[in-house]
Amino acid sequence: MKIIQKFMTRNDCYKANRKIVPKGIIVHSTATPGVMAHEWCDIMNKSYREGETNRQVCVHAFLDDEKVMQCLPWDHRGWHAGGSANNTHIGFEICEPAGIVYNENRSSIVEYDVEANEEYFRKVFYNAVLLCVKLCKMFNLTENDIITHCEGYKMGIASNHADVMHWFPKHGEDMDTFRNAVKKVLDNV
Repeated sequence: MKIIQKFMTRNDCYKANRKIVPKGIIVHSTATPGVMAHEWCDIMNKSYREGETNRQVCVHAFLDDEKVMQCLPWDHRGWHAGGSANNTHIGFEICEPAGIVYNENRSSIVEYDVEANEEYFRKVFYNAVLLCVKLCKMFNLTENDIITHCEGYKMGIASNHADVMHWFPKHGEDMDTFRNAVKKVLDNV
């Protein structure tokens, strides 16, 4: 797993320069098929205050099947959860492959070729596991400190989004299998 730092210095979140002591990790997915990690830093490196974008969002990283693009320092307060989890959690987005078709509100996938995307999914799933292992070791966290956006919503610390549970089950995975994969690697390092 290759991590490339490309901080989003124009993003208002970066400029706010608020620090956190990470207590957990939130796994997101982009719901924007075909846009890969290296593209996201440029897309999101814009200022809402300066009228360059209509969104006030910022995650710590984007990852795809080849790399992780780190957009914020890990101890920087992100704008990714839409709730109090921004004060406690590192958030990263998994890039989705081209060809996914969503319903109107982007809450569920209506067309998706599982077989054609299996190799990509396995690579991004593994990269996400490795990133979580790195962050767990860095901040003394365990697999139990990892959630996804929809779990954060159920806990009352994040906004209402389906990610990643609209996608993972199509490949026979969920957050429990993800956390188990993280634990397996943590137990062997």
